[in-house]
Amino acid sequence: MRQPLFIIIFFCSVGLFSCKSSPTDFATKWTNEIKEKIIADANQQFDRTIFDSIYYRLTLYKGDTKLKYFMLRPQFDTTNGKILSVDTLASIFYSADQKFELVRELCPAIERSFEGINYNGIGSVGLTEFRFCDGKIKESGFRYGNKPVGVWTKYDSTGKVIEAKDNGNIDVLNKLRDIKYYR
Repeated sequence: MRQPLFIIIFFCSVGLFSCKSSPTDFATKWTNEIKEKIIADANQQFDRTIFDSIYYRLTLYKGDTKLKYFMLRPQFDTTNGKILSVDTLASIFYSADQKFELVRELCPAIERSFEGINYNGIGSVGLTEFRFCDGKIKESGFRYGNKPVGVWTKYDSTGKVIEAKDNGNIDVLNKLRDIKYYR
């Protein structure tokens, strides 16, 4: 009789402890959910654009709300000065309330890509990733208030870990629970 009771208590205990996620698991899930919501908000149909022809910056709006921002780099034909192609150096997607930004720096304009979330008044928050131009992860870790938090891992081009640095202060990621996404 004791053995079945022990098994029931064991599985109930495991179930209770597994419900509470680690700060990094929560931060990863939070980042992915926020990213999806920002992209959905930013992908609304725009009704106005502003193009800065000096710095090659393009901003898309719906009414007075920014949806997307692009930093562009044109490639010119040296013989006639015409634009042959345009690379996107970076993009920013905005939440409807303008409090969140999904920031992306893109290859091939730079030697790696970057993706992270900025939150109004705090700065960079959640999971941040740098990637090689082939899409493989180059470096990843968490930020809160633009500061590295917890373990940041660097990889070589084959995916092998070449460095892992623990920045400590992992509990600060629990503050993400208070940052809500409102539409």
